[in-house]
Amino acid sequence: MPHTHIAPGMPRRVRLIDWILLVVIFITIYTILHNESDNEIETSDVQLEKPIWKKEDIREMCQFLEHEVTGEEGDQWVKGNDYEKKLRLRGITVVFRHGERSPVSKVEDDIGCLASRDVDRKAFVAYKELAESDEIKAFLKLDPQLKQYPRVPLVSKCVSGMLTAEGALQHLRLGKYFRHRYEKTKLFADENQRIVADVVSSKYNRTVQSALAFSTEFLYKQRTFLAPIQIKASNFSYHCIDQSCACQIHKSIRRIYEEEHLQQFNEMKSDDVADEEKKFLSFPQFAASFDPFQMIDVGLGSFICRRKTLPCRLKECVTLDSFNKMINLTTSRGSRMFDDKIGVARRLQSMEAYPILSYLRDSVNKIRKFPHSNYIQIFSGHDVTVGPILRVLGIPFVDPPHYTSRIVFEIYEHSDDGLFIRTLYNGRNKTYNIRFCQGDDIKYGMCKATAFEKFVKEGLFQLAGVMEFKDMCYI
Repeated sequence: MPHTHIAPGMPRRVRLIDWILLVVIFITIYTILHNESDNEIETSDVQLEKPIWKKEDIREMCQFLEHEVTGEEGDQWVKGNDYEKKLRLRGITVVFRHGERSPVSKVEDDIGCLASRDVDRKAFVAYKELAESDEIKAFLKLDPQLKQYPRVPLVSKCVSGMLTAEGALQHLRLGKYFRHRYEKTKLFADENQRIVADVVSSKYNRTVQSALAFSTEFLYKQRTFLAPIQIKASNFSYHCIDQSCACQIHKSIRRIYEEEHLQQFNEMKSDDVADEEKKFLSFPQFAASFDPFQMIDVGLGSFICRRKTLPCRLKECVTLDSFNKMINLTTSRGSRMFDDKIGVARRLQSMEAYPILSYLRDSVNKIRKFPHSNYIQIFSGHDVTVGPILRVLGIPFVDPPHYTSRIVFEIYEHSDDGLFIRTLYNGRNKTYNIRFCQGDDIKYGMCKATAFEKFVKEGLFQLAGVMEFKDMCYI
């Protein structure tokens, strides 16, 4: 046999064992650290400078202030196209959900809604001082029906259904983002155009305060272009501000819809989801929540958005995945109820979408009539304001839409071809998803305004199986 050289020192077999031990130790340490890291994210996000989540994680519902707003709003997309010089932005209609709030169920917490980070606490103090100043009160006035509502939320106390300090800051952040996206567009930068701006809010603290925060950054800080604005009150959550869309029994119709919604949940839930529901109800914080939306509401307002550990008892714990399962079901359930038949779900949501879409149509008409005026409409509402509009347009969405969710309709004028509308949801262009914007109605990546006008006049009512708005208002 040939002679094999062995280097001085430990035998080869021993050195191999050492290497194996080192690898085992490394894997063990990595596993422990990895599990601890996951556990920290799962139970106490307050430890993190910037919460991290997987796609469609329920924590995205919170819209944590550490995460910047991103999107495709504005006319930057036009740059470099052959038709760039023929297009100009003439108007926008913005619909958004209020910012983060406490759950609708009973809340008793005097300090739990204090902003999490020191930088945000300082920012809120500065905003409160600005919001209550005479100068901004003179520019952003409140409809007499809205004057009963405080202009800013409480600093730290959690109150049932009320906006939190972070909720107000979220809309400041969103308004600042909009200012940066639009301030250099022809909507503001065309010196030959005057700007007509309208802001509408439903009659709730959280929507009034969200409207004020958003308008402070977006409109007040561009006040050299604008006349003072009075924020108008809507008598309905679906933002009807005139008699043509009033339905006094709207709340009763919505109650019937929610009862059907719960029935659908009970019919659709799998054994896995039923086990999760049973788990939720076993904890006192969720004991009165008999619908997934209520469970999600309590989870967000009392735990997840407040960065608190979710309830846990021995080996039975509510987890982030528990909520993700509920959201998957609420999303598929709502879509199925609308798509399957012409019933209360489709009739109600068509009714709720109609006013804002009709005001968008009015803006289109004004732009045609007044060539030297640009138009801005802002509607501060709820998940049940945003959701129905997406539903009737045919745009898919996670239900409920997250805090500060936004729909933006941008109205462009082409010097040769007239008016077009570009539709965005949470910063992404969804024009191609719109059920009536297909074929010849699409041009320059936008929908012809005439297609929108036809839908508001006829298509929306056909979708609901009625002839006109008043036919939708019945039990």
